[in-house]
Amino acid sequence: MTDTIDTRRMLTDVATRLFADHVTPKMLDVAKHEGWSLALWDELAKAELPWVGVPEAAGGAGGTLSDVAAVLRVAARHAAPVPLAETYLAGWLLASANLDVPRAPLTMAAADAEISAVKNGAAWRISGVFKRVPFARAAKQLVLLAEGQVFAVDMATCGITPGRNLASEARDDVMLDGVTALATGPTLVTCEALHARGALLRAVQIGGALEHALDLACEHAKIRTQFGRRLAQFQAIQQEIARAGGEVAAAVAAALSATGVVERLADHQDVQSAQQLLMAVASAKIRAPDAAREAAAIAHQVHGAIGVTDEYALHHVTLRALAWREEFGNEVYWSMALGRAMLAGGADDYWPALSAA
Repeated sequence: MTDTIDTRRMLTDVATRLFADHVTPKMLDVAKHEGWSLALWDELAKAELPWVGVPEAAGGAGGTLSDVAAVLRVAARHAAPVPLAETYLAGWLLASANLDVPRAPLTMAAADAEISAVKNGAAWRISGVFKRVPFARAAKQLVLLAEGQVFAVDMATCGITPGRNLASEARDDVMLDGVTALATGPTLVTCEALHARGALLRAVQIGGALEHALDLACEHAKIRTQFGRRLAQFQAIQQEIARAGGEVAAAVAAALSATGVVERLADHQDVQSAQQLLMAVASAKIRAPDAAREAAAIAHQVHGAIGVTDEYALHHVTLRALAWREEFGNEVYWSMALGRAMLAGGADDYWPALSAA
């Protein structure tokens, strides 16, 4: 256990130095227009950070889901405009189907819309439309999950309609018209499992982004003066920053706790494990968006007008936290999913399920 913690600490230190060195205001400004940063991706690829968590046998860098969460948390603190979570999820899908993971930016989608997969000899031809695919314009491959099969598709053969989320990250519509899959293989991963893991990673990212927003608010309060006093000396400001700190701590704790649960139980097939997984992921994706709403508002209130200017760093992290609330299911979606699961279990199972989480 100690070795694992030490390794994760070193991984976090490396990631922190890399992001601190290469995520600059100028780079973030350019990324707002382009939807991502190729220059930052190239630097991260040299350190193999995009492939942390993907098994070495599949071409990844190895590591656990907790290692992935550690990297994503740091990346979100720096508002890194690169498809780290998406590349991990795509690599996880490819590895689950015993397919090689390319050393390139990837993205993924599940067949929650109509998709046609027709086998023609040894090849599969894929048709369908996928809405708001994260970082599609940056990806070399689109990894699809449909009907127990994983399909890897060359993005150069797809039609892309550019779009963006609230934080100006690329969220593109992708059209496939009889595209031949580069590789395919069966998987035990379900669309529900992919959706849940994506939601978990977004919760981790929200927590990381809010941590930086809180740091910025604290620093601003220490140096900004009003009426002859620093903002940090006003009791009302102290109270609001403390409230934001509680929200951020709760979001991070829920996300990291859920990561541990998923890491421990993801391979279990029994009903009790599935219930614990749902509770953990749902709790994280409910708590983190709630915190984003409250903590982002407080951070901007502390900053006043400067907090909404393009030149200041705050909006890069708060807009991402708010945009990620809606991806892989918002808090309403997960609240309803959690409620249905608890009702289905009945009164006798409610306390055991709650206490096990």
